[in-house]
Amino acid sequence: MILRWIGVLRLKHGIVRFSDLDAGEIKDQGGELSSSSWAVGGFLQMRVNHFYFQPELVYNRTTTVLGNVLGLPEYNYGEYDIIFHQAELPLLLGYRTGYEDKAFRFGAGPVINYVFCIDSETRLTRTSDGGTDIQPYPYSDDVFNTLTIAWRFGIGYDIGPFLIDLKYERTFSKLNQEVQFTTPFDFGRDNSFIFAVGYKLSRTKL
Repeated sequence: MILRWIGVLRLKHGIVRFSDLDAGEIKDQGGELSSSSWAVGGFLQMRVNHFYFQPELVYNRTTTVLGNVLGLPEYNYGEYDIIFHQAELPLLLGYRTGYEDKAFRFGAGPVINYVFCIDSETRLTRTSDGGTDIQPYPYSDDVFNTLTIAWRFGIGYDIGPFLIDLKYERTFSKLNQEVQFTTPFDFGRDNSFIFAVGYKLSRTKL
């Protein structure tokens, strides 16, 4: 028997880390690095006995803040804010331990990420009076990779129409080439810990 569920991901929140940026080292140097994401989208869950296939289509918004101590005559601190707007297509295969209203799930699979828009700006703290100058940050089109492939695995729990998931995701390729911001830097590969809650809208038996 195959059960097909159609649902909406009501909430997804992730804490993002980058392989080529050390938050502890940046903090020791007087800087700052933080990155987090939230997402919303829909999914289709198809089951055969204990096994399931769950493709999703998700809008993901990731905000990253990178600060540096500049020590310049005009500016003593600079902050680079960047927001990635992405479309995600996770294709997850998994195993469920139960049936009907309650079940544990274990799943994994590839995730296709497409960056369709990037918002960025710099916030420069003036040395003279501590005020802030906000400027758009231009970058060339080839700095960031618009299409990346990642892998994701995690556990989940179904209770009635609700789905609760805890997942880990890591990309295969780097997010960017070298970014020029006072001191050149690379983000490297990103990895995320994700918490998500979903709701099943309808069920069809085939």
